[in-house]
Amino acid sequence: MQEAGTRLFYNKGFHATSVRDITEACGLTPGALYNHFGSKEELLYSIIMDGHAALDRMLDAVRADAPAPERLHGLIEAFVLHHTRYRKEAVVGDEWRALDEEHRDEVRRLRLGIRARVSDVIREGAAAGAFELPKVPNGDPVRMAATAALDMSFRVAGWFSPDGPVSDTAFAAFYADLVLRSISKVR
Repeated sequence: MQEAGTRLFYNKGFHATSVRDITEACGLTPGALYNHFGSKEELLYSIIMDGHAALDRMLDAVRADAPAPERLHGLIEAFVLHHTRYRKEAVVGDEWRALDEEHRDEVRRLRLGIRARVSDVIREGAAAGAFELPKVPNGDPVRMAATAALDMSFRVAGWFSPDGPVSDTAFAAFYADLVLRSISKVR
């Protein structure tokens, strides 16, 4: 059911997809959704949480004891790779605002946790002299750099083509290099 939900939410959007659409795609009766999920929103929540679990596993694989530049490269590379390999799930995950307040808050905390993880590495690298960030009046350049890197990296889900001339691993490495070079002190 998650596979059908992902495909339909990706193609039609969450709001335009009916419970009937989902159950028909699975060859089930309309009421069958409720044997697995309490609502269409719970199906969306399940898809999003599974996507975050997969992403967390990839991010957790980055060596925590590596120097900041290597860790940042690894985090961005893993983030991009996830979004190129799970493009539909990533696009569907952007429907998180359709969730009820409790689920929205949970997803928001997960996303802020990812940004904090990237921010911490950037802050550490800047303190060690490896990264140099532009100054911004009344702003936190570390938070802004982490947000920009993640937003840019997330957007690949909407346009990267796995059938294109560049492999997903080469593409992810390119993005990580791009982010790293944008803040590295040595250019």
